[in-house]
Amino acid sequence: MKFSIVKEKFLEPLADISGIVARKTTKPILSHALLQAGADNSLLLKGTDTEVTLQILLHELNVQDAGAITVPAAKLLDVVRHLPAQATIYCSLEKEQLLVKAAGSLFRIATLPAEDFPALAEADMERRIETESRALHDIMQKVRFSMASEDVRYYLNGMYLNIVEDGNAIHAVSTDGHRLSCARSALATPAPAGTNLIVPKKGVSELIKLLGRVSQPVVLNLGERQLSLTLGGYRLTSQLIDGTFPNYEQVLPQLQETPVLISRQTFLESLQRAKVLLLDRHDGIRLTFGEASLQLAARNLENETADETLEIINPQNLQLEVALNINYLIDAIATISGDNVQLHIADGSSPCLITSSDDEGVRYVIMPMRL
Repeated sequence: MKFSIVKEKFLEPLADISGIVARKTTKPILSHALLQAGADNSLLLKGTDTEVTLQILLHELNVQDAGAITVPAAKLLDVVRHLPAQATIYCSLEKEQLLVKAAGSLFRIATLPAEDFPALAEADMERRIETESRALHDIMQKVRFSMASEDVRYYLNGMYLNIVEDGNAIHAVSTDGHRLSCARSALATPAPAGTNLIVPKKGVSELIKLLGRVSQPVVLNLGERQLSLTLGGYRLTSQLIDGTFPNYEQVLPQLQETPVLISRQTFLESLQRAKVLLLDRHDGIRLTFGEASLQLAARNLENETADETLEIINPQNLQLEVALNINYLIDAIATISGDNVQLHIADGSSPCLITSSDDEGVRYVIMPMRL
């Protein structure tokens, strides 16, 4: 195998592959990237952790000898990153090492045979979801923060994509059991009704990354346990979580006829100030609603306190008190769009629903807590 490529054409694809491969693994091959040079002046890069696989096909290079090898992805990325800008990089195989030459530099990097790289079988993709890349990116981005991490309820360790409204809309949903996020986007091309899937956390991150780079129609191809997305020379494949996601629509509280209206930026800044005293991720803040004002009160274990008073934009006859996790509030208020946020609370023991008239498809639910 022997090829040459300009640094700027090689660096970003290598970084993308490096983000996929396993960082800590007992199988060294899973920390490697597959490099496959073709006689048609193409280079296929491939990385996997067996859950998520990324393939990138490059054409702007010169291949002298076709062939394939695997190389430590992070190591090759660091070498290429530190080479001079606009450098032409020459790669070739010599005695089971990858030689990387550029601008007076020469590196010899250990390799493993291409035959050792996992050959992951792809399932039949019988269903498809057609949508706009930006629309799908936005709803996934708006709910990603409430995915669970390493929860024994494995079906919560990802994002639920659910086709609703007879195939004319898609919901992106996530929950960690203490809060729930749901965002809706219309589909110009109806998808198969009843289609739903749970994408694991890493697959979600990589999908969001790819979708955010373009603004064009995209197709998600779905198999029984697999999802794939092709964009240009990129093909991302993710295994799906085999489980049943909770009935989130039962959790969503009813919209109040006259929700409490608060300036989003003022609310966010007040929460961030109070957060200075609340360092534990489970810390709560007390919200006391009056006719025209909202009182925020925080207290930590050292008996330090923070108190804020906010104006309610639409004064109403409301007297109630609720305690909510301050980190969950900040995540929701920071992510939702619009100048103002709407707080829907029936009483102090009921979940708080957060919406915005400028972001109608988005709903955040936070369960109350005891202080």
